[in-house]
Amino acid sequence: MSGAAYPMKLVPRLLPKTWGGRRIESVLRRKLTIDGPVGESWEVFDRGGDSSEIANGPLAGRKLADLRGPTPFPLLVKLLDATETLSVQVHPDTETAARLGSEAKTECWFVLAAEAGAKVWRGLRDGCTREDLTEALARGEVEKCLHSFDATPGDTIFIPAGTVHTVGAGVLLAEVQQNSDTTYRLHDWGRPREIHVREALESIHFGPRSPDKVPAQVIEDDGSVHRELVVSCRYFAAECFVAMGTFTLDLTPAPAPFQVMHVLTGAGEIRTFRRGVEPVAFSHGDTILLPNEYEAFEIAPGANVVRALVFRG
Repeated sequence: MSGAAYPMKLVPRLLPKTWGGRRIESVLRRKLTIDGPVGESWEVFDRGGDSSEIANGPLAGRKLADLRGPTPFPLLVKLLDATETLSVQVHPDTETAARLGSEAKTECWFVLAAEAGAKVWRGLRDGCTREDLTEALARGEVEKCLHSFDATPGDTIFIPAGTVHTVGAGVLLAEVQQNSDTTYRLHDWGRPREIHVREALESIHFGPRSPDKVPAQVIEDDGSVHRELVVSCRYFAAECFVAMGTFTLDLTPAPAPFQVMHVLTGAGEIRTFRRGVEPVAFSHGDTILLPNEYEAFEIAPGANVVRALVFRG
């Protein structure tokens, strides 16, 4: 990276989807720059020869791929707005992906909003075998094999590779995942899209489920900030902070060159502890790359409380 490193805001990529909506605008209060239903907003991406664009400072207009070195950034971070139930799907683990010539994917969801009765599906019902699922698919009764529960704002839902899952209508969430685009659809509620039953069955981990929701671990709590570690696995970790006053955000060391801050609510400034690097103003909806060459940043909220997620890969 040429010049002094600084917190870099990113330009999101909006993806129109027939199952999407406008709640990124109406609920999250972030202006959508395209018309029609928006299903996903890619906040951080580095795939297929394209990557996130820098929006501020001396490097504005440059791409993440220009700055991160020879290795693609390991995470994909996005917002997802489901006004219809998505396909029943699964992602392969590393070993299965190698056999199938695809990419492994583990992901995690952070429920931002959910309509009354909105559900998510995560895993198979207790005792469901490959034979049970195959028979249910043949009968068009796959839902009988799926485990579901109500989605509640504030939930953290971990989806390790090999877990059957889908997002129900009425759920708005943030997602962090491995940098992968492999999805095997097991069932799609009659939509005329490609289904990948063989690959999906090969990818599913049959057996006992892990807990539905990840319990948070408090890592800091004083008059200025409440911080929680909300998920940690071999591929990524995430924390959530609620800042009532100015505090120091200490970065946990990570191999990737950047960590990612996504602002859910509030506004303020993020400052480095380096002379000559100007503070960067942020507001709700901003996604910011935090260079790992800094060990800490100062977060200074404005008039309102700031709530944000911080991801590391």
